[in-house]
Amino acid sequence: MTHLIRTTALVATMATAAGASTMVQDIDVDADASALKNSGAVAVWSELETDLETALAAQLVHQLAEEGQTAEDAAEIDIEIDTVALASSLQAEMGIADSVLEGDVSVDLPGSQYDQRYTLTVSAEQANVYYPEGTDVTTLNVGSEVFYTAMVDAFATHVAEKLK
Repeated sequence: MTHLIRTTALVATMATAAGASTMVQDIDVDADASALKNSGAVAVWSELETDLETALAAQLVHQLAEEGQTAEDAAEIDIEIDTVALASSLQAEMGIADSVLEGDVSVDLPGSQYDQRYTLTVSAEQANVYYPEGTDVTTLNVGSEVFYTAMVDAFATHVAEKLK
């Protein structure tokens, strides 16, 4: 009977923790756009680090830790964009069909046993839902602001969903 009570209490505690949103203290993105050779893409993708951090913070706005909250209480997100994948796909002279945004995501959560490490690849096809209504995808290229914003938003959304 005591074992059943302890198990029930543990399950209830885990359910409460799972239902609570993980607070985020720090978001850091590292990408080197200098690997890109396509001058049109470089012009648009040069602010990827800042734009991805901003997009992710916007997705997690209700989960951002307050200043002064300790690292033990909140998660830290580090993203390393694979500039080789970014460069090879964005250097293609064709449209956007083969383009990907790929990065290694590291989320250090309170309690090290819950940390997340994974590689996230977002394709141009997955970013379709982030285009403004009425966008003619046949006119998009890797240097397009619409394409860039959709790729960044798709990447940020996938990371944020794993923390909600």
